[in-house]
Amino acid sequence: MFCVAWSAPLHDVGSMGSPLSQTLLVTGGAGFVGANLIKSLLTDFPAAAIVSLDNYFNELSNDPVLRDKLQFWVFTYSTSNPILQSAAELRQALADVAKEVDPEGQDPALKNMVLIGHSQGGLLARLMITDSGTRFWDSAAKVPFSEIDAPPQTKALLERVVFFKPVPSVKRVIFVSTPHGGSYRVSSLVLGLIRKIVTLPATLVSEIDEVTRLNATKLKSVGEGLPTAIDNMNPNGRFVHTLATCPTAPGVPKHSIISVLGEGPVSGKTDGVVAYESAHIEGVESEKVVRSSHSTQGEPETILEVHRILLEHVGVTR
Repeated sequence: MFCVAWSAPLHDVGSMGSPLSQTLLVTGGAGFVGANLIKSLLTDFPAAAIVSLDNYFNELSNDPVLRDKLQFWVFTYSTSNPILQSAAELRQALADVAKEVDPEGQDPALKNMVLIGHSQGGLLARLMITDSGTRFWDSAAKVPFSEIDAPPQTKALLERVVFFKPVPSVKRVIFVSTPHGGSYRVSSLVLGLIRKIVTLPATLVSEIDEVTRLNATKLKSVGEGLPTAIDNMNPNGRFVHTLATCPTAPGVPKHSIISVLGEGPVSGKTDGVVAYESAHIEGVESEKVVRSSHSTQGEPETILEVHRILLEHVGVTR
């Protein structure tokens, strides 16, 4: 699940594009299945209004203060694609929608966003406030990017994916059950099974294969192929280690909501997917532990904590 909360009422995104011919209701839209169903429906019914019914959004939007000051948008993405690729798509989507609804760049709400990401979505939120430098490229290549042989279109794609700066309009992020240090569930057996059932975009795979073929002596670990998001969440993998070295934008508050199962000290506990030690990071404004499974976004404690943070963001104290 990935949510964008804007800091003032904006245009109704449901009225953009073609005239609406029907309204489709999706229950549980904040969850994995609901979010992916919404993505499919948007493709199959581009003229339809998609209404998501979920405790997460309903409870937050029921507060008249938040309803007056915020608008919630949802970004859907393929959870199997490489995380850096999904982050590049989010970065582009934020730029595109801002240009579409506010071509003159005059709406202050579009410059004051809160990103809320659950699980892998939390990693996307983190990447929106991350300065990559050359770290991700250096982790995969032996030579500078300028020395790589690739068709211009492929080279431009690589550059968008591995080199990025914080998105200036993102002013706060909320991590929910986010595996900053990877997931302990990702083992060699799981990776083998995932690779058999996950299908990555054919065009992306062929472009990366061509880069590998043209630069076999310039790249590290040739032969591994294009990683999936599951590969990226291997605690011992290159992505997790590189992300840990990347600085985030100064002055952007970060908040953690961490789910754990069982009572007592949180050290050594997990939510069934992510260990507490993986979800915990230093430098956050607040950390809230919720005793629940990994799918904590519908838990009352989680919703109340997001509610508290959003009120703080809009300057309301209760």
